[in-house]
Amino acid sequence: SSGINAEWPLRPGGSVLCTSVINPHNAKPEDIDGVSIFTDETVVGNIRNIWLAWAGATFIMFLPGIFILRPPTTDEVCKQADLLAGDSMESVELLPRPKIQGPNFSIKQLFSQPRFYVLYLIIMILSLVLLTSTELYKFIAIDTIKDDAFLNIVGAAGSIANAFGRITWGLILDKIGTRTTYTLAFMIQGPLTISLHYSKVLRWGYLANLCIVSFCAGIFTCIAPACIELFGSRDISLKYALTLSAESFGCVMFFLLQLGEPMFGELIFLVVMGVPSIIASLLALFCFRSPKEMSYEVMN
Repeated sequence: SSGINAEWPLRPGGSVLCTSVINPHNAKPEDIDGVSIFTDETVVGNIRNIWLAWAGATFIMFLPGIFILRPPTTDEVCKQADLLAGDSMESVELLPRPKIQGPNFSIKQLFSQPRFYVLYLIIMILSLVLLTSTELYKFIAIDTIKDDAFLNIVGAAGSIANAFGRITWGLILDKIGTRTTYTLAFMIQGPLTISLHYSKVLRWGYLANLCIVSFCAGIFTCIAPACIELFGSRDISLKYALTLSAESFGCVMFFLLQLGEPMFGELIFLVVMGVPSIIASLLALFCFRSPKEMSYEVMN
């Protein structure tokens, strides 16, 4: 007979996907040779379907790259070279010349920049809020909102809000820069993370509160453009990877802090998660200069 290891997050009261799709009947695992295994046919079948759907979606996403992207032709390369070499207004409009002003640090120079460590700390703090809103939204409100179906809706709405937040904060950052965008997002999400403790008494208030927190956490998508603005596009893939590694340390910090939640209580735990966002907002305000204030020469 087939089964699924219970290390999978399929236990009752799990995430929206697990509760609504994979394990809708909250089936419990069986102990087989000292290992917890889900043998419920519905769970096993749903897991198989999820993996097939995931594989199909991944394949579809790769199709544009297979059929649309191609190397440029010789004529296109020559045309691009002519546009770059020309002085006409047409060439300026179609293919602007690269700007020569702005930071362009190498990886070695990156580690000597205090702003890199500030951004790294901010991303760690962001992961705390992101994990709080995605992993603990049910546990925070389960005592007051005794409606598992509604809490599933809360989680789904938060995911949608986060998706819209990623788009919106990206547009905002392109318009006003890293400093103001990060300051605004973290200043909003910090107090609202703490207020989850109070808004849970009203189900719709809790839903709105979580959606706004999730929306602000969408600033996660602004890490790459922030790296370009603050440190330049040189070696941007490695710069982005180094900065994104802060998320992993933030996850470790989150789960360590979560161990103390039963001892200190929910409110103190949310304060510990929310106050660092306010600190991150102040760090962004005072440590990240806006594009107009930055006057670097290109570094080779």
